Amino acid sequence: MCNTHENSSALLSFENVSMTFDDGTKALENVSFAINAGEFITVVGPSGCGKSTLLRIASNLEANTGGTCSIDRNSIGYVFQDATLMPWRTVAHNVELIAELHKVPKAERHRLRTEAIELVGLTGFEDKYPRQLSGGMRMRASLARSLVMKPKVFLFDEPFGALDE
Repeated sequence: MCNTHENSSALLSFENVSMTFDDGTKALENVSFAINAGEFITVVGPSGCGKSTLLRIASNLEANTGGTCSIDRNSIGYVFQDATLMPWRTVAHNVELIAELHKVPKAERHRLRTEAIELVGLTGFEDKYPRQLSGGMRMRASLARSLVMKPKVFLFDEPFGALDE
């Protein structure tokens, strides 16, 4: 698992991180790099090379089988390959979900979601359900959800594939 940073200046670091799945598939082997504040890092490679696995390790959705991963746990945002919106929640309620889980007071949640929805260009669609949106609009709603808590670290797993210009 990715540990909480204690005294490192890097917001996210991997040191000799490896991942071998139960069936013996090696997804990652000895991956090492660090990301500091203000840096924009892109991991590029063919399908199946471990890019998503690396992000899942950083976000504690997967446990690495070797090496160490450290991240500033105070603030992290993750945008998945797919929109991952709750179909029974409107855009507004999907966007404020993370703030709701962090028990942000209702008035502040509403302010934060309005700001995020405006930022991604979905003003006017707050009361729509995911099924009423295009694929690009669903991805923008997912992006807005990750922006609500203003994280220091964003992990994006191919989020722009379905976005419009």
